[in-house]
Amino acid sequence: MKIKRLTAVILAATLTITVLAGCGNDKSNKKSEKTSYTLNLGVSGDSPLNNPLVQLADEKGYFADENLTISQTKLENPGAVMYDALSVGKIDAAYAQVVPPISYGAQGYDVTLIGGVLSGGMVCVCLPENYEKFKDLENWKGHSIGVIQMSTSELTTRNALKEKGFNDNDVEYVMIDDYSSIALSTAKGNVDIGFIASNYVDQAIEAGCKVLTTLYDIKKDYVCCRQSAYSENLKENRDAYVAYLEGQIKAYKDINDDKKGTIKSLVKATGESEDYINDYIYDEEGSAHRTYNPDPNYNGVEELYNTMLEQKYVESDLTLDKFYDISVYADALKNIISENPDDEFYQDMKAFFKENNNTYPNFENQYGESFWG
Repeated sequence: MKIKRLTAVILAATLTITVLAGCGNDKSNKKSEKTSYTLNLGVSGDSPLNNPLVQLADEKGYFADENLTISQTKLENPGAVMYDALSVGKIDAAYAQVVPPISYGAQGYDVTLIGGVLSGGMVCVCLPENYEKFKDLENWKGHSIGVIQMSTSELTTRNALKEKGFNDNDVEYVMIDDYSSIALSTAKGNVDIGFIASNYVDQAIEAGCKVLTTLYDIKKDYVCCRQSAYSENLKENRDAYVAYLEGQIKAYKDINDDKKGTIKSLVKATGESEDYINDYIYDEEGSAHRTYNPDPNYNGVEELYNTMLEQKYVESDLTLDKFYDISVYADALKNIISENPDDEFYQDMKAFFKENNNTYPNFENQYGESFWG
């Protein structure tokens, strides 16, 4: 199996999990019966808000409730360095843009995807004089689209346009190294349409572009960054990863149901201002519908994987389920629902799981109503 060189921009975060023994009351006694685990997750990038789900769960004590502690290990590179380290067990978990873990898993490395993190955050720009024309996707035919090769934007737009009846030769994909260059290329007319991250919008507008739409508006709930585990450690210490996702599920509920408390906790966790956290998490328009959801969304990832195979970005005989284990998240959600059977939010998460993971082989038999108890 062969893979071409990755050029996608990747987000990442870092984490170490250790289960602590408790003592005292009944709850602590139950904790003391649990096995201790140590999981090490790599992080890259300078953003203090690297993974709000993990940072919020940690600050709110959700990991501690499960006898988990976390720490971070900084890596210099979010791409090959991150997944080289993961595939040999130097780190035990990683959070990054979806392409690298798929690529490594497809090649047979010891990398297993276990859950999601990020969706949204991508913006489509064009020249102001083309805005009315390009509002209709049908009018994209015969035009060029600037993207980073093997990025979420490229793979997702290929899928979305294919669903709308486009053929591969209906549009021209122009591969550009970074978002700044995409903005400038669009402003100069070198490409007709450009896809950039939301934090590059101001730069694009200053260069002469206009926001056309968001990737979310083209394809709702498209997948971006995923969470992955070192396969061998996942086999040996699976309960630690289940508890890790349980904490993030609770954090996801807080993000949606407790805006004030979430901002306060993330200010404490990151040292950033309330305005920064508010804009990053809750400004739907400014963040281009950026959302954080630990659900695996196997269906969406499978679409991207199939596109990677079609474009020969990766060559593999493996199906996605061979290196994507959705059962870790399913067990985590099941545990929380069993403790909160009447909670409407968690029931909605269950419905989302069933809707967005049902192309997983034998899904209904494994995750039908009998699974949930």
